[in-house]
Amino acid sequence: MILEIYAWTVAGFIMIFVTVIAKFYQKKFGIKTFYYFYVFPILVLFTAAFHLFFYNSYMSESIELIGSIGSFLASFFLYRLMVGVK
Repeated sequence: MILEIYAWTVAGFIMIFVTVIAKFYQKKFGIKTFYYFYVFPILVLFTAAFHLFFYNSYMSESIELIGSIGSFLASFFLYRLMVGVK
């Protein structure tokens, strides 16, 4: 259980780092990255880390899944913007 809390906390901090990169990229190059939408996956990941729902319940597992998918989509969107994939 401690390892799971640590893993979701680290994932939340990684998303904070990705958000800072997106904000820097928007300010430096003027390309709209929508970095303020990255707050939602961060909140969901920290919710999963602090187990605000019952441990190993359907609710906690779905919150973890939503946080994972949200952070993946945000990171993938930023990657495509920075690399210039159309």
